[in-house]
Amino acid sequence: MKKTVLSGGDKILVAMYDLSQGSTRSLKYEDIVVAVWKKFPQDFSLRGYDYPDSSDIHKPLYGPLKSKGFIRTANKFFSLTDHGIAYIAPILGKIDGTQPTKVQTERLGRDERAEVEKLFQSDAFKLYERGEKEKVLDSDIYSFYGVTVRTPMAAL
Repeated sequence: MKKTVLSGGDKILVAMYDLSQGSTRSLKYEDIVVAVWKKFPQDFSLRGYDYPDSSDIHKPLYGPLKSKGFIRTANKFFSLTDHGIAYIAPILGKIDGTQPTKVQTERLGRDERAEVEKLFQSDAFKLYERGEKEKVLDSDIYSFYGVTVRTPMAAL
């Protein structure tokens, strides 16, 4: 059986998932540091000490985990996004040996449901529903994706 190897960022997401009980609830930075350290002390301890090293957690939280859309942050509070939950949940299944059932895999994930709901609420979809698809403009697409014609490609 192949062993699942987690990156440091994945380990942080696992601890946040456990701490938030699989929700998008806001978590204090300090609670995350302690939870990650308790779950993975060999990876997140100060070198030579049995205490958490918050810098090993701080960098991924404000860097790749945020930029990949797995978490959101405000005033030293962090929460998993629907995208973050959808990313880490299958990894947790591999760790604890549970595999999603066929019924679970046919359902939309939380982040997928959020995207579909966003689509149904968009101006473009409302025009389409009313039979006015010729009135859909490129600006409706920009609005849906939260960009403008001036949004740099690197931000997409």
